[in-house]
Amino acid sequence: MEQKYQFIINPAARSGKNLTTWHSLQEELQKHSINFEQYISKSSYDITKWLKRFLRDPNEVKTQIVVLGGDGTLNIVLNSVLQYQPNMIRPIAYIPAGSGNDFARAHRIEVDPLASLRRILQQTQDPQQMPFQADIGVYTDQRSSQTRYFVNNLGIGLDATVVSLTNHSYAKVWLNKLGLGTLSYGALLVKTLSQQDSFPVNIKTTHGTERIGDAYLTTISNHQYFGGGVNIMPDADPYDGKIDMIVVEKPKNKHQFLKLLKSVAKQNLTNQPGVHRYTVDRLELETERLENGQADGEELGVHTYHFVLTTRQYDFWL
Repeated sequence: MEQKYQFIINPAARSGKNLTTWHSLQEELQKHSINFEQYISKSSYDITKWLKRFLRDPNEVKTQIVVLGGDGTLNIVLNSVLQYQPNMIRPIAYIPAGSGNDFARAHRIEVDPLASLRRILQQTQDPQQMPFQADIGVYTDQRSSQTRYFVNNLGIGLDATVVSLTNHSYAKVWLNKLGLGTLSYGALLVKTLSQQDSFPVNIKTTHGTERIGDAYLTTISNHQYFGGGVNIMPDADPYDGKIDMIVVEKPKNKHQFLKLLKSVAKQNLTNQPGVHRYTVDRLELETERLENGQADGEELGVHTYHFVLTTRQYDFWL
């Protein structure tokens, strides 16, 4: 039976350049007479609403979903699929076309869209090929009992503040147009380092309970990267079935700030004083003050948080 493909395209990725990318991929698909349809999104809500209809259609059960967009678009598609049917294992193929592309970086996916497309077509049309099982993060809000998922990381504090500022920055737009989107994150990271406040975090694992009184960066991750290529946890394994977290206490002075930045560049942040590192099957995290939160670059708003976090595996064509 001929394989059919459903492409979900975020036209806003890379400040609108993604439509040009899609047109070139469309030509490749037509050239090889591939059976495909396209859905060009208008918003994240729009994708979720459309996917609910798509997943209900019995004629689309064998159709391969292909996401063309950034990490945030992949997050929205994954959450939409799993919210419709939490136990569903429907493989997702991904062509990275965002400004950060941390999921692609962690799983060594080609950043050349045409190369990614050709690989996906080869893999999905070969009956001997099987999708890869990679970890995704699972977080349940203890107040609302709502469960959601992330492909890269969830952050509270510094990185979430940077995400918020970046998403609302004009710099991101024009840097994306120049193909330098990750610089907008980096520039605002440096600016926010000295402005982010510290806050108490309560952490519970099977090893016990710990309270960190002056955290200012709390990142829970499936792999080593965040913020468009910052290798914050070099030893994190995206396939080990465990959740990784790093909590950084706020440095006391400029010297400590500089030392912290240097340790990130040298990929030895976890060896620094005031840095707490966890690799566990499950953890519970609670904050007491209003802070920014983010998941895969999608803003969670300004709240206090009480999450239980685990991982599960999901099938991707990598």
